[in-house]
Formats: sequence, C-alpha cells, structure tokens
Amino acid sequence: MQLMDNNTEIVLEVLAIFKVEVPKDMINLQKNLQEKEWNKVGNTAHKLKSSVGNLGLNELRDLFLYIEQNGKEGTNLDKIPEYVLQTTAGIKQLFVDIEQEIKKLQS
Repeated sequence: MQLMDNNTEIVLEVLAIFKVEVPKDMINLQKNLQEKEWNKVGNTAHKLKSSVGNLGLNELRDLFLYIEQNGKEGTNLDKIPEYVLQTTAGIKQLFVDIEQEIKKLQS
C-alpha cells in the first residue's frame, strides 16, 4: 500500500475492490480444487497471485504462484491442497488486517 503514496482515497478504493473480488476467487479456487480441475485451479491462483501481489504481500503471492504453476503443469498435485489451506488462512488474516486499516484510514 506504500506504492499508492498514502493517497487515502485510492487505498480505500483498492481495498474495497479486493474485499469484493478475492472472496469470490477463493471460493472458485476451493471449488476447482474439490473437482480436481487443475488448470482452473492454476488460473484462479494466477488471479489471486496478482491481487495479493498488488498489495505487496509477497509471501501469499509466492504461495499462489506455487499453486498456479503446479496446477497448470499438473505437477505436485498432492501438495496443492495444503497450499490452498495456507492461502485460505492467510487471506482470512488479511481481511482482519484490511478492516483495521480501513478504520484507521477513515478516522
């Protein structure tokens, strides 16, 4: 978020979009994982990788990159569910952090 030069309006807008889009993508990721639609898992992880990367969240970005690459290549498929669990936990914590950031910015 430092990339936005502390422009509160832009930060709030980006966070609002993030709060709407990321939950939908996480649901799709989990659905595609359950259905073993590996290419779709990879494509959805690509979207999520970009979303968290735009916020500078490199650890989450790297987890989604792993899911993306292995889903698209059909490799290490047995490890993808654990990575999805890790990203799910990370996203849940991120939403707590986002709510705190929004309150701070609006005060």
